[in-house]
Amino acid sequence: MSPDRATIAAYLTILSGSAGRLVISLVYFLIVANTLTLGEFGIFATASATGVILSRLLAFGFVSPVYRVATVKPRLLGTYLAGFAALGLLSLPLIALASWGAYALLFAGKVALLPFATIILAEVLGWRLVELVAIVNNGMRRFREAALLVVIGSGLRTLAAIGFYLQAQPTLEGWAFAYFGATALSALIGFLVF
Repeated sequence: MSPDRATIAAYLTILSGSAGRLVISLVYFLIVANTLTLGEFGIFATASATGVILSRLLAFGFVSPVYRVATVKPRLLGTYLAGFAALGLLSLPLIALASWGAYALLFAGKVALLPFATIILAEVLGWRLVELVAIVNNGMRRFREAALLVVIGSGLRTLAAIGFYLQAQPTLEGWAFAYFGATALSALIGFLVF
């Protein structure tokens, strides 16, 4: 059985979003990597990766059921998103505790608590929510919207990186706030527009 035109178009749309995100993310990483010191960039990358891992604790992994209901029973999506929000609030103390543990074990003495916490928040309450909106759109076969949101999010990070590069004295703390602002704006656009 050969795929129809709609399937091929959907597949190409998904690929275009991934490719766009890859190219734009490469630009922003190059800017940040060449603006921060090597040590600061390493701390940022490690803190960001820690945030990505901890973001999987948000709502205790309830993203998978939200995706499934978006795929097969979209009329129940509001109920499931309410459940996600409730579980998300319940999971925040666990995420805070795990973040504190990660900071104490890996980052204390290397970076101040405020920029570390800001980077973690950007991943947990910013980019993870962007991913949620993209996942829901994909589940509803709105591949173009999901791809566009991911590209917009990466674009906003790149704009934040350019602004950071133009600062007189760029620091890791300054980048943490710029990163959080771009990521939070991406999440806001995701919820309001997509």
